[in-house]
Amino acid sequence: MIGRGRFFQRAELDPKWPICFLIIVIGMILSIFEGSLGLWSALYGSTPLLSLIFLYWVALHHEKYVLLITGFMIGLTSDLLFSDLIGGRATIYIAVTFAMDWRRQKLLQGDFRDIWIEFSVVAAIVVCFQLLVFSALNLALPSLTPVLFQIGLTMALFPIGYVIMATMSNTLQRLRTL
Repeated sequence: MIGRGRFFQRAELDPKWPICFLIIVIGMILSIFEGSLGLWSALYGSTPLLSLIFLYWVALHHEKYVLLITGFMIGLTSDLLFSDLIGGRATIYIAVTFAMDWRRQKLLQGDFRDIWIEFSVVAAIVVCFQLLVFSALNLALPSLTPVLFQIGLTMALFPIGYVIMATMSNTLQRLRTL
């Protein structure tokens, strides 16, 4: 007996939801790893923003899998881990996701130098936003040396992370075609 009718039709599931969920989980794991780097004495108080590097790359190259909730969940995980103001980093990560949606086409038409400069500006804006929120809440300006070190280290790690993620993405694309 062959079933016919609407109850026997194949279900139409959106295949991008599991990938969106996987991106959120990977971003949260990177936030946890980022928090563990703060235990090293050299990086105490100035851990590189690995989750920002990941969010920026994914928003640039896989835009259909990045939702605004992605930036919010990754930022909220970072806020909870770093005892920041709840929603401070989540807010700026949502803004980064939105800005990447706005600037994506121009960046993809340029070369890597343009992407790196744009990321450097974004990283500086993220850290300055956090600095402003911290200063406004505590009525004190923290030491700027770790802040500058964090921006510099994040900018220096961006090309390495970019190449690693691009290589992994290309490998997964090749495995998918086999």
